[in-house]
Parts: sequence; C-alpha cells; structure tokens
Amino acid sequence: MGSPIRYTYGVATVPVQQPLGNFPLPDPFHTSSIDGLDVTSYSNDFFGIGSTTLDWTIVGASSTFTAIDGVGGLARVTPGAATTATTVYKTGSSFQFVAGQQMWFLSRFKASAVAGTVSFYVGLQKGAAVTDGIWFTKPASSTSLNLVSVVNSVSTTLVTGITTAAAATFIDVAFQLNTSGDLIVWNNDAVVARVSGATIGASGTTLTNALLTPVFQITPTATDTLDIDYVLTAGEVIR
Repeated sequence: MGSPIRYTYGVATVPVQQPLGNFPLPDPFHTSSIDGLDVTSYSNDFFGIGSTTLDWTIVGASSTFTAIDGVGGLARVTPGAATTATTVYKTGSSFQFVAGQQMWFLSRFKASAVAGTVSFYVGLQKGAAVTDGIWFTKPASSTSLNLVSVVNSVSTTLVTGITTAAAATFIDVAFQLNTSGDLIVWNNDAVVARVSGATIGASGTTLTNALLTPVFQITPTATDTLDIDYVLTAGEVIR
C-alpha cells in the first residue's frame, strides 16, 4: 500500500453555508450536492453483532447468530438442528427501492456445505415477510448462485449463474440500482449482468414499495452453517 494523501484540514462534503460546512469530517447524513437528496447506509464487518434481541431477529428453533473468530470479523448462522431452516434479518426495515434513486447492496459470505439439498440466500427482505425481497441464492440440488426477486410470493430469477458455490469458499457479490432503473450485478468486483425492469415490492412489478432489511438464510441437511464476512446496504433518500 502506498502513502496516503493527507488532508490536514479535514474533508467537508457540504456547502460552507450549511451547519456542517466547516465540520472537518464528512457529513454523515447529507452526502449530495442536490438539495434534499441524501444517502443512508448500514454496514457491518461483524467484529460484533450487537444484541440478538434488539438488533437481529432469528427465525429457526434453537438457531443462533454469533460473532466468531476470523480475520476481519465474521458472523455465523448456525441452524438449531439438521434441516432446520434458519433466517436472520436486521430488525427494522430501513431501505426502499425508489425509481430515479440509487441503491446498493454488497456482501461476502460462505456456506460450510453446498451439496445435496443445502440452500441459502443473502440479500434484502421485507422484515419477517418472505413474500417480498431480493437476494443472491443457491437453491437446493444446485451449485449455481442466482439473483432472485420475490413480489407477493412470486419469484423471478433475474440472473442465473453469477458464480458456482463451493463448500467453505467465500462468495463476494453486489448489486446496484442506478438512476436509470438498471440493476447492475457484480461478482468479485466484475460486472456479470445488467437487468432492466427488475421486479420487487409489496405490490406492482417495479423496484418499489417494500421496506427492506439485510437478511441471511440457510436450510441445512446436517450441521451446515453460513458465515458472513460483511454486509452493506445503502440508498439515496429525499429528506
């Protein structure tokens, strides 16, 4: 790594006449030169997971979500028993696809096993409802990682074969909704697909309506686990 550029007076991200105009750090709430257009974000590198009572909701009898040892921070979803489908989602749905506004999601994760009927997904979900969401998923009896959206319980495969899942091997994927309404999909920082008119939402067939939150899910066949290295969700908002 080379030498860093040194901004000894700090970095301001808003006009000088605004309240934080001379604040020497980026404004954490206002990140655009367009009046009223901001960016809100949630990220976690899992040095800790916070409270599993307040911060996360775990669905699955006796299943757990815990921080584990690992370089850079890791969290693990451990089903309570073989074949116990386990879902972990961030409590509080704070993100929404809005036409004309950008949105981002990225995550790095691995499953301990991928053979047989093991399945998993990582992405965004409408709180406790599996009826609406968008996620990277490995279906049962397949090793293909796909991007799927669900609207009113109707699943649509947006991208097939993003990568091939392997046991205990990290997958690093992302998507972005741009201002033109295109959904751009990455694998290991390389663009693998561009989708127009993707479907998600509590109603309708466009990327709107549902309030979303990060979600991790695994359906094991034995003592299979799902490890999360990091997750980030961000979106432009008007406020």
